[in-house]
Amino acid sequence: MLAGGTKDSRVIAEKLLIDKHKVIVTTATEYGGQLISHLDLEVKVAKLDLEGLKKLANEMNINKIVDATHPYAVEISKNLLELSTILEVPYYRYERSMLEYEKENSFYNLEELINFLEGVKGNILLTLGSNNIHRFKDLKNKKSVYVRILPTEYAIKKCEDAGFRPSQILGLQGPFNTTFNQAIYGNYDIKYLVTKESGATGGELEKVEAASNLGVKVVVLKRPVVQYRNLYNKIDDLIGAIK
Repeated sequence: MLAGGTKDSRVIAEKLLIDKHKVIVTTATEYGGQLISHLDLEVKVAKLDLEGLKKLANEMNINKIVDATHPYAVEISKNLLELSTILEVPYYRYERSMLEYEKENSFYNLEELINFLEGVKGNILLTLGSNNIHRFKDLKNKKSVYVRILPTEYAIKKCEDAGFRPSQILGLQGPFNTTFNQAIYGNYDIKYLVTKESGATGGELEKVEAASNLGVKVVVLKRPVVQYRNLYNKIDDLIGAIK
């Protein structure tokens, strides 16, 4: 069972198939399923809780679990860890390496990050995705906020439900190069960039480089701390460990 939905999980799935593993991929979104739709494997698109994962694992006779979910998808990772214990099967975790740069304004807690944004002046660009966008609904300076999200009906509706106007919603699929990011920041007169520690695959480096070039301050939502087992930051090391 490969829990994915990221570009990294597509690469992992391809390599597992080359090594003659039988793979079923679970992903929470249709977009995640589309990333691997070209591969010869079974895909289950659903937000599965522990019981759902257990049922699927038993139906498919799962004997290994590979967790390649997004670094911020804490709940599913904890469920997969517990599932591996219940089933007594190996668990492997792939997580993108974190980028090293000065993170002057960084927060583990989203509420603290929001409180910080309450006190800043100037336009803000949120690049945290749509899952927690409702948490920004009551932000006092919300009229100065722009949201960059995937251009899906689901994501856009979540932004609209949180009170963001169409002019504040940038529906774009990244990652983007530094030049493109600079164009966005300049066009919307961005003073603060809000980002996750999404790593190189997620385009974090290019976002931060563009911010540095234009003097845009970076606000970081730090990765949650999870005690993973068998953690790998390189895909080939992960594949080599799975026998």
